[in-house]
Amino acid sequence: MAWTPPPRPRWLERLNTLGPAAGSAADLIPLDGAELIDRACGSTELDDFGGDSWRPHFDLLVNALQNEAQLHTAGRLIARSELLRSLRNRLLITEFLHHGEPLVHPGIEAPVFVVGTARSGTSILHELLGCDPDNRLPTTWEVLHPVEAARGQTEMAAIGDGEVTLWHDLQPEYQAMHLNGGELPTECIFLTMNEFLSDQWGGCHRIPSYSAHLAAIDHTDAYRFHRRQLQVMQQREHRSRWVLKAPSHLATLPALFSVYPDARVIFIHRDPLQTVPSTLSLMATLKWMRSDVVDLEDAVAVLPVGFAWMLDAIITMRADGVIPDDQIVDLRYRDLLADPAGAVAAAYRHFGLRFSPEVGRTIEDYVARKPRGKHGTHRYSLDDLGLDHATERERFAFYTDRFDLVEDADRSHR
Repeated sequence: MAWTPPPRPRWLERLNTLGPAAGSAADLIPLDGAELIDRACGSTELDDFGGDSWRPHFDLLVNALQNEAQLHTAGRLIARSELLRSLRNRLLITEFLHHGEPLVHPGIEAPVFVVGTARSGTSILHELLGCDPDNRLPTTWEVLHPVEAARGQTEMAAIGDGEVTLWHDLQPEYQAMHLNGGELPTECIFLTMNEFLSDQWGGCHRIPSYSAHLAAIDHTDAYRFHRRQLQVMQQREHRSRWVLKAPSHLATLPALFSVYPDARVIFIHRDPLQTVPSTLSLMATLKWMRSDVVDLEDAVAVLPVGFAWMLDAIITMRADGVIPDDQIVDLRYRDLLADPAGAVAAAYRHFGLRFSPEVGRTIEDYVARKPRGKHGTHRYSLDDLGLDHATERERFAFYTDRFDLVEDADRSHR
């Protein structure tokens, strides 16, 4: 396997020496569940977390971060900050909904969810949907601090921006993979973090016990709390419909539809022989930001199998009516690139939504202005990760054949 960790910024290397200098990073920055809960309650002067459905997930996550993630000093600091923020959010959201003023806009009607495997184009599609003024996309800073955003505490925008652009400072190469920013639209994984059931935790840390729990557990409670957070955020700004996105929704579509039975889903498809190595490279970089130990071989062995199982399960659930097939529209990544406005218009037609000429022109202008390669190029390959092209092509043939995903340049490998 040829993947090697990129060099760390010098400032981060120096910061990480502070943990060992104090005995260990764990001595310097503790991750104790009871203490974190006490801190969150003390800092907010609140104690109602809106039920206790989250607690088993939280306890398991904290234990995994403590005993499995092998976090360096900066990694522990980030984990502690994120755990405290999620605990505080639960407290603040519960107080806002149950003890504040009545909601002016309580309803969540027919939200649109963008889904697809990681690295399949969900981010650019989400951005293009934001060109429609009727669509409400969550920005990163308000997702990180939903109650403060709803209350008009706009000074939190700079704080939220700092939290996520820190990732660029931790590993500059990350910007070529995914650009963060407080005002940019973001994924639902930052909302489900507050139920402590989120791919964000497993994607950024090597915590196998938590990842196994995440794969096996029912996510309905996470979507219920997800809905409450949308109710909070739309008090700040209300539009005709929410447009949300996360690759992780693919694995939990039955739970999503149980909470949002009128949801409309745009499923973007891209050849897994492109998305799998890109995802593995991204995950390795995220973990390297937080730990000195990145065991990518485990992920290489598991992720392709997991992607194939999930995609096959979705095809079966759609055919069997477990999830409503007529509420899902399929879109190929290459069609989106070839004709962005036309691809979005086709999705609108499927759902009976009006696609105006003005929205089409706005999409075209957005694409024309969007810089390409500004922060470098994300380079990855199956070979670098020790994956065999023929094996992976056969593994995913059921999916690529169904949606015609194999590019012409790649057909010679078949």
